[in-house]
Amino acid sequence: MIAKVKDLVLDSKTKEVKRADRLIALTPKEFALLEYLMSRPSEVVSRKDLLMKIWQYSPEIESRVVDVYIGYLRRKIDFKGKKKLIHSVRGFGYSIK
Repeated sequence: MIAKVKDLVLDSKTKEVKRADRLIALTPKEFALLEYLMSRPSEVVSRKDLLMKIWQYSPEIESRVVDVYIGYLRRKIDFKGKKKLIHSVRGFGYSIK
């Protein structure tokens, strides 16, 4: 499956992510998180949903782990000169558009 949001392209088969034809190296968790968000473009995805789908939620996992990984993705994807794609929706979760 190939997912695309603006100039960000994710290829599930090859596990490659590119933005503006620049290859972006992601860890497996970062890739899974981005893939999940990109499968729901413009939809607000809650932290709880992300914890359950990406981290197979358990009571020991803090919801802050989602915020930390979103930060990692933002630093890699929303690089200088590019419009931000990952958005926080205060009190609800995250969206990519």
